[in-house]
Amino acid sequence: MSAQPHERILQEPPTPDDAPPLADSFTAALDGLSLIEIEEAAGELHRRIAEALRDIGERRADRGGRESPRARVASLVVATELASTLLSSAAAASEIVLSRLEVHPAAIAAVMYAAPTLPALLGRLEQDRRLLASLARAIESRLDEEANSPWGRMPLRRVVTEMSIVRPAKVAMDLDVLAAQGEV
Repeated sequence: MSAQPHERILQEPPTPDDAPPLADSFTAALDGLSLIEIEEAAGELHRRIAEALRDIGERRADRGGRESPRARVASLVVATELASTLLSSAAAASEIVLSRLEVHPAAIAAVMYAAPTLPALLGRLEQDRRLLASLARAIESRLDEEANSPWGRMPLRRVVTEMSIVRPAKVAMDLDVLAAQGEV
């Protein structure tokens, strides 16, 4: 008996005859979302992040060092700000080179210092989400153009979906697990 398609994906390397990998299907689905749908999903993900951080609380938010809940959200803030800077550059028809600052401890620490409480950090995240959405709307007709981003060359739409949906979803799921554990 031959393996089911989902079992083949887990057990065998893909061949050219196979259907596109799940990641490609997921990416294609995200690329098909309208900006309104992206913004709606992003708002819901940020609400989940806020709820999980409130459950974790100020006292436990710093446990875990660079992997602490506060550091994870601060890294998302830095990444969202990088994406906003990239879209601002595209709106100004200029090209800039940006590094992967969202993984740099100094950038993450600076955001945590600038937003010392969970409400301040969540407020900053919400402002950055809205900034990214506003910039995306401003250059909506150009979102299919490719640009050099800190995450490689990709369409600007992919930057928007990655920073509005994919990254926040990962942070939200991680924080949900930590909040449910009751121990960070």
